[in-house]
Amino acid sequence: MRDQGNPNARRDTRQASGESNIVPTQGKSVPSPKFFGARYRLGAPIRPISIVFDNGFLDKFPPREPTLGDYAKLALWQTKLAAAESLRPDLKEGCEGYRHFLEGGGMPYVFSYENYVFNDQSGQTTLANAMLDIQDGAEIVWEADRSLTSFSITGGPISCGGNDLFPYPTTENWQKAIGGHIIWLSGSVTVTHKGGQDWLKLDMVLHAEDRYNFNPGQHDIATGVPDSDNGIFEITGLGKQFTQTSELKRTIEWQHGTLATQGTTSTSIPRW
Repeated sequence: MRDQGNPNARRDTRQASGESNIVPTQGKSVPSPKFFGARYRLGAPIRPISIVFDNGFLDKFPPREPTLGDYAKLALWQTKLAAAESLRPDLKEGCEGYRHFLEGGGMPYVFSYENYVFNDQSGQTTLANAMLDIQDGAEIVWEADRSLTSFSITGGPISCGGNDLFPYPTTENWQKAIGGHIIWLSGSVTVTHKGGQDWLKLDMVLHAEDRYNFNPGQHDIATGVPDSDNGIFEITGLGKQFTQTSELKRTIEWQHGTLATQGTTSTSIPRW
């Protein structure tokens, strides 16, 4: 899955790419829009059925047996990978993903979204806006039935890579490791009354998914190398596309109605 916009995204609020807030300060947004990135409903976490990934070069070309020339190209790229692993520690996740492409046999792979958030500006922006999005969703669900004091919510997919709110990775490492990808959010909510105000506490889970493959007509952003250099490995079976996933957890507590106001007392801590 590569750069693809989010059809539900709205650009009228939230933290834009370039602002650094791993734990967002919601006072930077304007009055809260509804259905900002995804729609949420009551219920346990359910992976959205609308998440569908492409199959890279296999969508356009039939599989075939590798030739001697293909094995020579594989040896060249294995040498490049070994050099990058030795000389470019900043490409750690990118190298790990590529090695799994060459050696993992298509098996699923788990990467660290925490590392993405910690080391890439776009990861920080995505997390900040994702937190605001599910908080917004929790308020919508609770406002429809204020008798609820404890409930679970699950949301639809958000494409990361096509807009400033859920942007494409900034660093070469994460461009190579995940590129454009999908997130969806779920969580459990508890409502309490303190000092005459309604407070919501949300245990949030960010679910991330990506299909690691190469696509006809595309190229590597940093080097300009065409995807066809590696797409041939998909066609010949010398490399196998794979689905990679990750989860990130946060606990958020805020006063109802303060998401888009100055001086909100909303807080957030990681849940390990």
